[in-house]
Formats: sequence, structure tokens, C-alpha cells
Amino acid sequence: MSRSVYRRDRGWRLRWAILVAGDVLAAGLAYLLAFALRTRVPFPFTQGYLPVLRFAEVHHHWREMLLAQVAVLYFLGLYEPRALTTPRDRTGVLVAAAGLEVLFLIAVYFFRQDLNFPRSIFVLFAGLNASLLVVWRLGSHSLVGSYPRRRVLVVGTNAAAAEVVETIRVQHWLGMDVVGAVADDGCNATALQNVPVVGSRDELPALCEQHRVDEVIIASDLTWQDRLLDALSRRKGTRARICVVPSPYEILIGRPEHLRLHDIPLIEVIRDPESGGASATKRLFDLVFAVALAVLALPVMLLVGLAVKSTSRGPALYRQQRVGKDGGAFMMVKFRTMQVNAERTTGPVMASENDPRVTWLGHYLRAARLDELPQLWNVLRGDMSFVGPRPERPEFVGQFEQDIHGYAERFMVRPGLTGYAQVNGEYHTSAATKLKYDLAYIYNRSLTAADGERGSGHPRAPPVSSRTRRPSQRAPHHASEPKASGGAPTPAPRPRAPH
Repeated sequence: MSRSVYRRDRGWRLRWAILVAGDVLAAGLAYLLAFALRTRVPFPFTQGYLPVLRFAEVHHHWREMLLAQVAVLYFLGLYEPRALTTPRDRTGVLVAAAGLEVLFLIAVYFFRQDLNFPRSIFVLFAGLNASLLVVWRLGSHSLVGSYPRRRVLVVGTNAAAAEVVETIRVQHWLGMDVVGAVADDGCNATALQNVPVVGSRDELPALCEQHRVDEVIIASDLTWQDRLLDALSRRKGTRARICVVPSPYEILIGRPEHLRLHDIPLIEVIRDPESGGASATKRLFDLVFAVALAVLALPVMLLVGLAVKSTSRGPALYRQQRVGKDGGAFMMVKFRTMQVNAERTTGPVMASENDPRVTWLGHYLRAARLDELPQLWNVLRGDMSFVGPRPERPEFVGQFEQDIHGYAERFMVRPGLTGYAQVNGEYHTSAATKLKYDLAYIYNRSLTAADGERGSGHPRAPPVSSRTRRPSQRAPHHASEPKASGGAPTPAPRPRAPH
């Protein structure tokens, strides 16, 4: 968060630390209670009570268990502002997190050959851990309180600015309040839905001081450069290199590769993201990591496949055509989370956040991302990478290419199991906004910055919002940012594979 907001709520970081400590304590307490209950309460399908001395006889992997608790909650987004401020909406994900935690613990004991560990403890631990997590998160809601509010000024009065304003209004968990808009030259404010226009762009520094603004979000109109990018992305074959003589503003926000024309600095805007050895290195990483993860996840995939097969009619796996690198088609495989023939009457449609076609088990699989595990096969085949733009269906790609400038640029790299847009976006995030995250990853990716980061800011990517800072401030801290930016006129749900 920016330093000005931090001064307004110094207790937020302390409360967040207390929340993490409570999550860790829940895992430790659930583990101890599992042993205590097993020694005193009869358990189905077991022979008598567990001897009290067994607790001292078995190995206890405390470090792995407690670290896994925090890691699973983190990667499922349960430390993000929305999850902290609306814990009741995340109870299902908390239960899924407890399930993943116990699966990880089973794998630890299996690979360390601790086969004498009582299996009934795993079942009790999963149930107790889920219960304690839900109770702790609901009970600590008043302790956590609301996320520190940030005062936002929107520059622009166009459709992109209207989308930013509407996103901030609907997504209360972002903790942002729009104090006004700054008009572009010659523009009116008819699209901003009762947001007051407080001044012009030339008055922006003074307006930030006057209204105690924490963040400025600049919503720009499409320019001839955007249209150039769209035209070039549609061309096949070798492309001309495009360079820009940058302004100081472009130098600050771009963080790109810098070139030089004698003594004139240039920014290489459009280049081949697969050039050099980075592509081969990333492919090697994908292969090694996919093999290792497939071995570790094999027991989990077997359990998930049996669960899908036994809880609903139809196959456990589902295959669907998607568009990959260079616009080529491939068959993506995943666990089935929808009813069979879900599109028989509707034809190809995008899934919604609460899609009625999703099975009850499918909701939990999607929340924990377990339905994506079979795509490790696509990574091994070379159809996909671990990180990259999510592959879309051909039925939707054609429409997106017509409606969204530069959409074809995402086909320059392999699609991914997850992507920068999925980390930062949601179901309702527009396809145009997701494209911006995808392009930020494609042209600023690295193995250390892009593969596996979740809320740590940007992987050397251009910011979605431009933040202001007061003269007394040195540098703004990263904060949760709105899932919207300019150039996306129509929100679209995140596409999911119908089953």
C-alpha cells in the first residue's frame, strides 16, 4: 500500500500477522486434537483406540505441515483483501485448502517412508483443520476489519474511465473510493455516472494535494499506436522491428529493453518474445517441472478421477479444442467439472462464476485448481507451458480478434496452465483487460519473475495504475490494485471449459 495509507492504518500489518499466526495455530491444534480424539473416541473401520504412546513413537513433520498450511492458503488467494474482508464467501475454499494440506502431508510421509503413521489421523486432521480454519476466519473478521481505504482520482472521462469507476464501486473489497475525475481536453463527463469532474489534467498535482489522493488511475483512449499493434499482430511471417523515442513518462512506466540510436534512447516496443535462449530455457524448465509434478501429483489425480467418476455420470477426463501458439489448435485435457453434454441446447457459451452446469464436486475442484492437473500432459507434449496466456476456444477467439485490438499478439507464445491475467483477474474481468496482463507477461517474462508469483506486484510489467506520491514520500509500496484498466468497453466472464 502507499505510504500515506499506511500512516492512516498502522495496525493493518500487525492484524495480518496475527491472522497468519492463527492459521498456523489452527493446523497445529488440529494435528494434536486428531491424536487426542483418536485415543479417546472410537473411530469407524479401526480396531480399538489408538495407544497414547503412538504419539511419541511416530515422526512428526511439524515444519512441513505448518509451512504447507500458509502456502496452500496463500496460493488459493486466502490472504488477498477480498478473502479477508468477506470470509463467509470463502468457506468452500477454506475446506478445499484443508483437503490439499492433508494430501500434501500424506505425500510427505509417503516419500519419507514413514509408513507406520496411523492413517486415521489424516482423516481427523483434515476435518478438524477445515473446521478450525472456518471458525478462525469467521471469528477473526472483526479483528482484521476493513482493508485501509484509498482515495482515487481517475484521469479521463471516456468508456475506459467509466469501467474503472464501476469496478471500484462494485468491488467494495478493493478498499478504494473515487473522489473525482479529471477531464481530458475537450471531453465531457457523460460516461462517468455522477462522478464529479474536479478539474483538468494541468491541475492534477494540485488536485492530488487538495483531495488527499492516494492513487491516480489514468484511463487512456485508443491511439494510432494501438491500431498499429493490432494491424501488425495479424500479419504472418517476419515483422519489422518497431522502436520509439521515449518520453520521460514512457521511460518510467515501460521498464522495457532499451536500445540506442547513436545518442538517442529508444524503446523496442514490438519484438519477438521467443528470441534468444529464453524460450529454450523455459521449455526445459517446463519439461523437468512437469515430470516432477506429475509424479508427486499422481496419487492426487487418481483420487480426483475416482471422485469425479463416482459422483456424476460421464467420464472423469474431458477433452476440448483450444487455440495455442501461432494460432494452432490442440486438444486440452482436464478433469470434468460440468454435467455431460452441458452445451447440447445452448451451443458454445462462456461459463459464469456460479454456473448451474457445474457439478457440486466441480465447484471444489475449480476452487482448488485440481481440475487443471491433467494439463501436465499438454505441457509434456509441448502444447502448453506452466505460465502463459490461458488458451481459449476457437469459437471465442474469432470474436475476440475482431473486437479487441492486439488480441492475436497473445499467440506469440505457448498458452499456460495459469497466467498473469488469471492471477490478477476474476471471472468478470473483461477479455480486453486480461489481454493487457497477458501482454505484460509475454514481453516482460523471466523464469524468476513470472513462474509462480501471486500477489507480489508485477513481473517487471508496466503498472495498471499510475500512483501519485506526495513530496514527503520516497516511493510507493505495492498494494492491491483494481482489476480493470482502460480500453475494455464490455465486461466478459472468464471462459471456462464446458463439460
